[in-house]
Amino acid sequence: MIGPTSLHVRSINHKNAPTEVREKAHLDPERAAELMDALGGHLADENHVPSESEHGCISVIPVSTCNRTEIYLEVIEGTDADELLRRGLAEVGADADLFFSEHATSLQGLDAVRHLYSVSAGLESMMLGEPQISAQLKDAYRLARSHHEPGPGLMRAFQGAFRAGKRVRTETRISVGAVSVAFAAVELARKFFDKLCDHRAVLVGAGETGGLAARHFLQHNIGNLTVVNRSLGNAETLADTLRAERKAGLDKKAGKNSGGLLAPAPDPQGKCGKISVRPWELLTEALAEADVILSTTGATEPVILPDMVEAAVARRKGKPLFILDIAVPRDVHPDVANIGNIFTFGLDDLDGIIQGNLAARAGQLPHAQGIIEDELKEFQRWLEEIDIRPTVAEFKAYLEDLKDKQVGFVRKKQSDEVAAAVDRSLQQFIKKVLGRSVSTLKNAQTKEERERDLETLRRIFAPEDRD
Repeated sequence: MIGPTSLHVRSINHKNAPTEVREKAHLDPERAAELMDALGGHLADENHVPSESEHGCISVIPVSTCNRTEIYLEVIEGTDADELLRRGLAEVGADADLFFSEHATSLQGLDAVRHLYSVSAGLESMMLGEPQISAQLKDAYRLARSHHEPGPGLMRAFQGAFRAGKRVRTETRISVGAVSVAFAAVELARKFFDKLCDHRAVLVGAGETGGLAARHFLQHNIGNLTVVNRSLGNAETLADTLRAERKAGLDKKAGKNSGGLLAPAPDPQGKCGKISVRPWELLTEALAEADVILSTTGATEPVILPDMVEAAVARRKGKPLFILDIAVPRDVHPDVANIGNIFTFGLDDLDGIIQGNLAARAGQLPHAQGIIEDELKEFQRWLEEIDIRPTVAEFKAYLEDLKDKQVGFVRKKQSDEVAAAVDRSLQQFIKKVLGRSVSTLKNAQTKEERERDLETLRRIFAPEDRD
């Protein structure tokens, strides 16, 4: 039986390390798997002779995203976790020194678990409350389980982190409201229309920010989304990706699979989310057909010009057009704002939305932290009882063995009804004895006192002492 264990984490994240350091520390899935193979999962294998770096390690779960690389360890109590980790990182060719530099933080025990819970809830993210980290933690946990079953402490800690993160997201509003430019632009567009499904959007530019905005439009079931880009090939590539993601998201909602980045709102009639591409030469035509334009190219000069917009307005029969310019430099010529029935919004307008939402999220922090402390108490209760479970299980097995023998003796002398009554009576007796014994162990004044009580039980009721 493995003795008492301790939990540790080494973290390099956006709070304490610049981008170039985080890039060097990043562990891709292959390197993460190598580290788990080097350090974890061998203590339960009696035929395995551990290497020097493995001694004392029960399990390891690496977590690596764009903003953080963290290594969670469960080791036998008294093991030098830092030295063990340093050797393991060196063994797989990672830069061990980075994890012991001024750019890394180290936590252990409940502090490590509190950090994990906070990460899962989005409280440690660059954008407070962002939900993607929860999925990334689950991916890391699944990868770890596919290689070596985590130790009891790490397994319980990660399961508790998933529960804490879910509670924070459902019981608070810390993930509500746009805190990115792309999402804020779509949130602003939603204020213009009752139902996005009845309207058309044009995305000008097929870069990363444009792709994020397109995904947000599709998640909110825009009726039609047209991608216009100088490179038609890039526009078609983005459109194909969005179609595949939307289909996967719809299938996921229907229970057909578990993939997909998009989780659209319900669309029972299938009217929403149509995706098309237009060549750059037909940008004016696309403007004329749209209700909202979101422009985010990398152009050095405006690409949406007054004469182009005036030509589009002439074909719109008085319908207003909303233009969201989130490019730097600006994509929309300033004079476009003077055209009738045209409403333009820029980064300054979106920044006001973002700052307001960030302030609202920050106001939810005390509630979120209270949930995490509540979940930590549950973990601590489990931790305090883990050392008594094996002995109590042996004690219970001993009592049930005595019960079975006694019931068997009664059955030879009496009817089945009498034997069944004796069985029920002895089951109640065992329940009361176990309850009193566990209560006594839990109420021990010190760790030493509880260990003495446990040792007494182990000595008296050890399996080898049974008749």
